[in-house]
Amino acid sequence: MKNIVIALVTLIALSSCTQQKIGYVDSIELMKAYKAVKALEKEIEEDQNTLQVTYQQIAMAFEKEVQEFQAKSKTISRKKGEERYQELMLKQQQIQQSQQNESQKLQNESQEKMNEIIEDVKDFVEEYAKANSYTFVLGSNDSGNVLYGDSKMDLTETIVGALNKEYKNSAQPEEIKEAKEIEKTLKEE
Repeated sequence: MKNIVIALVTLIALSSCTQQKIGYVDSIELMKAYKAVKALEKEIEEDQNTLQVTYQQIAMAFEKEVQEFQAKSKTISRKKGEERYQELMLKQQQIQQSQQNESQKLQNESQEKMNEIIEDVKDFVEEYAKANSYTFVLGSNDSGNVLYGDSKMDLTETIVGALNKEYKNSAQPEEIKEAKEIEKTLKEE
C-alpha cells in the first residue's frame, strides 16, 4: 500500500512538471549568414564607394583651383592673393566638413538599418519559438552567454534558413526594379 502511494505521488509529481524546451542560436553566425545583413553590407559598401568617388572628384577640382591660383599668384597683387588664399582655405574647410557630415549621415543610416534587421530577427525568433513550443531561445556569441550547448539544441541553421527564405520572399519585384534603377542612376553620376 505504501509503495502504491509513493508511486502515485511520484507519478503526479512527474506529470505536473512541464518540460521546458530550450534552444540556442549562434548570434554571430546568424548575422554572417543572414541575407538581409549581406544585402545591407553590400549597400553600405556601395554608398561608401559612391561617397568616396564624389569627394575624390571634388578634391581633384579643388586641387586644380589651387594649382591655378599658384600659377596666377605671381601676377596678382599681394592683397588679392591673400584674399584668394583665404577663400581657398575656407572652401577646403567646407569640403572637409561636408565630407565628414556625409560620412556621419551614412554611418547613422547604416546603424538604423542594422537595428531594424536586429529587431526583425528578434521578432522572428520569438515567433519561431512560440510556434515550435520553445520556452527559451538563448543567444550564443563570443562574450560567452552560452558556455555550452548540445548541438542538437542549436537552432542557428534552422533560423538562418527560415529568415533567408522570408527575406527572399519579401523582396518584391518592384522593390528590386527600383533598387536597380537607383543603382544605375548613381553609377551614371
